[in-house]
Amino acid sequence: MMPSIPETTPYSPLSVLIIGGGLSGIAIAHELVAIEKSHVDAHNRMITWHLLESQNYIGGRIKNDNITKQIDVGGAWIWPSQQKMQKLIRDLKLTTIRQDEEDDGRVRIQGGASRVIESMVARLNDQCITLSATVIKCVKMENVIQVTFVTGLSTPPQEHVVYTERIVCTAPPRMSLPPRIKWNPPFSSAKLMAQKQTNTWMASVTKVVFLYDNKHWDVSWLRDMKRRIYCYRNGLVFDLYDSCFEEVDGCNFYAFTVFALVDWSDQNNNRDLRESDERLASVIINQLLSIVPSQSSSCWMRQYSSHCVHHWSQVQSISDDPHPEFVGAHPYPNQTLSQPEWKSASGNNMVYFAGTESDLSSPGLMEGAVGSAHRVIEELKESWLP
Repeated sequence: MMPSIPETTPYSPLSVLIIGGGLSGIAIAHELVAIEKSHVDAHNRMITWHLLESQNYIGGRIKNDNITKQIDVGGAWIWPSQQKMQKLIRDLKLTTIRQDEEDDGRVRIQGGASRVIESMVARLNDQCITLSATVIKCVKMENVIQVTFVTGLSTPPQEHVVYTERIVCTAPPRMSLPPRIKWNPPFSSAKLMAQKQTNTWMASVTKVVFLYDNKHWDVSWLRDMKRRIYCYRNGLVFDLYDSCFEEVDGCNFYAFTVFALVDWSDQNNNRDLRESDERLASVIINQLLSIVPSQSSSCWMRQYSSHCVHHWSQVQSISDDPHPEFVGAHPYPNQTLSQPEWKSASGNNMVYFAGTESDLSSPGLMEGAVGSAHRVIEELKESWLP
């Protein structure tokens, strides 16, 4: 299928071009659909938008496993105080499951967090989304931006140009820096510094899901294992949690998920892990058994029916370091990341920033992705007022 390319000129540009189809980008598109028919801009023109996503799927760091299609291998949790995600889940008529081994009230989405993405995308016009589209250059003109991107569906990749009045960049801050995207003129030095210093949350993490035919563990076992992992602080695994789902589409899934930091460096002894996820799964199970060396655990832990491994460090649109040696600092609120760049000849902001790291309340979390989307929508609405 040929990618959908919007037809634009400098004299008939898009109202908004969204760069990035993760939770934040899709949330912005979802909100734009709600307002595009009832809003016009200051020149009495209808609001138009398009979204470019460099991967061949929508979701960004929200992704389900490739076996059951129901278990998170990316963002998973929502806390009671996170009202924007709570409201979104209600609006989409989704349900949640309490993470019982935690004592802070966090929940997961029934059927995986990808259900949020799927539910919003179902309300969008797929002709307004282009997958496998990598933005390489943005040039500021008088009142529009010329955006050049390539699509990976042809060899060599084909260049396309679109014109837009505004860009909303939802890519992780480091992923939108030159030379990945050439911005002409360059962003302010404060913006560039903030982007360089902001760790992309989850980018260094490998998630491994172990599936079983029966649930062999309980809350006490999970809590004890988590406590021992924290105390052990040696090896690949640094956290684990229950990822079971009961009666999802008529099926039960019994699984637990681990967070691991897989050292891909050639200077270490784990080079074989790069070549075999099967080997990685075995190493992780052996590490867990070394922490709790009981005969009962040994009997069932090795008997997983299948497993799924997802290396976020190897996703080029997410990670700028394919050989992570540490998880990296959790992002903190940074006003500079959220501030627009570039002014048009008529005095309007031209480049806006969303994405979880740019949120000023819950950076790094799904709540932050949705919160930053709400912020940008309000900024866009204000710019369209006559």
